[in-house]
Amino acid sequence: MSTPRLEPRAKYVALVGAGALLGSVSTIVVLKLLQKRGVQQCNKNTAELNSVERYTVTGKKNNKVANEDILNDEIVSEHLTRNIQFFGFESQRKVSASYVVVIGLGGVGSHAASMLLRSGVGKLLLVDFDQVSLSSLNRHAVATRADVGLPKAQCLKEHFLSIFPECQIDAKVLLYDASTEEEILSGHPHFVLDCIDNIDTKVALLAACVRRGLKVLSATGAGARADPTRIRIADLRESTNDPLSRAVRHRLRKDYGIEGGIPVVFSLEKPKAKLLPFRGPSGEEENPSDYQIVPGFRVRIIPVLGSIPAIFGQVMASYVLTHLAELQVQTEPVVNFDMDHYHTLHQRLIEHEETLYGSATQVQDRSTDQTIGTGQALPQDTPRPPLLTYRRRPRPEPTTTFPDSLPSSETPATPVHPLPASPPIAIHKDAALEHPGWRQAMLDEMTALHSNGTWDLVDVEEVMYIAKELWRGRSAREQFVKDVGRGMWRSVNELMLVRWDRTKPASVSNLILLKFKEADEHESQTLDDIKEKEPEFYSRVTAVLKRAELDFGL
Repeated sequence: MSTPRLEPRAKYVALVGAGALLGSVSTIVVLKLLQKRGVQQCNKNTAELNSVERYTVTGKKNNKVANEDILNDEIVSEHLTRNIQFFGFESQRKVSASYVVVIGLGGVGSHAASMLLRSGVGKLLLVDFDQVSLSSLNRHAVATRADVGLPKAQCLKEHFLSIFPECQIDAKVLLYDASTEEEILSGHPHFVLDCIDNIDTKVALLAACVRRGLKVLSATGAGARADPTRIRIADLRESTNDPLSRAVRHRLRKDYGIEGGIPVVFSLEKPKAKLLPFRGPSGEEENPSDYQIVPGFRVRIIPVLGSIPAIFGQVMASYVLTHLAELQVQTEPVVNFDMDHYHTLHQRLIEHEETLYGSATQVQDRSTDQTIGTGQALPQDTPRPPLLTYRRRPRPEPTTTFPDSLPSSETPATPVHPLPASPPIAIHKDAALEHPGWRQAMLDEMTALHSNGTWDLVDVEEVMYIAKELWRGRSAREQFVKDVGRGMWRSVNELMLVRWDRTKPASVSNLILLKFKEADEHESQTLDDIKEKEPEFYSRVTAVLKRAELDFGL
């Protein structure tokens, strides 16, 4: 069978079509090259005009140039618009001009570094000697299966440059030790993030940061935990239920004389699992140290719920960003009180008020008495009533017999007869609400509570605020001592609430937490005495109580 020949016209059309296709491809290639060259020239000219070297996606940089002016770039400004709205432009500029070192790029460190990058930190140094593994993908911030086997530092850098190419990123595949300290910690970083899970390396890094005067935030054990609501930031001395921080605390004190002063991220939750036994190639349990590639590094595996190290990293990033932006944030204090403790403090306050002042009515009378000025001592010969256990202060005894029936709701608010010594209506709430005078009875009860001072006394929730938020579970005398010790807030056995100014009522803005002996000494002095003898203590307590006024709108 012979092949059919194309008509001359068809041949001509085919040739023209092929030529047009080839021309289109060539045109596209040329335009792309011209566009790329034009963009590069434009960026170069802009950089020269602004005297700022822009960083390319390859990560090349000029170490002499800071990144503080990248917010002038329209794309960068739009990228960080939510941060600028939150912090303000000048505060975000401080973040963008900052240099942060992240050491340890696993589940915690990768998430911390990723959020610092996305938040516009201008310069990052990423340090880790390890590689991405399949088992680490359950908690790593950006690694994919294609990254398995890559050094973690290189993996992060490659992904980061596609997210925020304006950041100056340096990646070092290094193990931190004494020989690499200068290479890693030089350059005056604004913050160092310790995300290492090895005790020897962690202790050496923290000690070096303290010696160099560098701000450092350390992550403790995130493995074997499941409760995100129990993650806290506090001083290393205050961390509990964490074997890693306990060992680090001991080593720092023993080897370097460092007692505290290092903020850490930790969980109050007790570990839900233990290190798994190490099994060798034969499947039998063997000595893990025989298989260590790096001496001192853990070989046994600890079970990890991937969300917890991710939250650890995000918490670290938030802490660092707010400090870089100079945004004041009050972290929640680590106070191991439960409701029984707060009830105990509340009960002691009431008994102390009854013992020392008799009743709140007397307190109010004394505070408004013109013969007793603010800061002056109360008469020392004031008789003290016997100790009472508070349930509710008794209402005034009636001088006349109360009528058989309650007044109607139309009766004026001021009762004609004194308040009853016992409830005049049925105790059962349904029966009480059916009584025609229940509204007036409630008004009378409130009047009684106000008149005898019970209404004005702080309740348990306010005691919780005072003890936890204001005084952080410690004596006001020990708030400002550097070494407070870890057991200070473990119980309330020696603590009580007393008035700061005895001439004013016991309120959230006039109560301080003291030990028993301190309370006795405090009540033997006037505020003028304290202000004269201990001006620093006076000013600090006054500042704390002023915060309570602002919080409660007093």
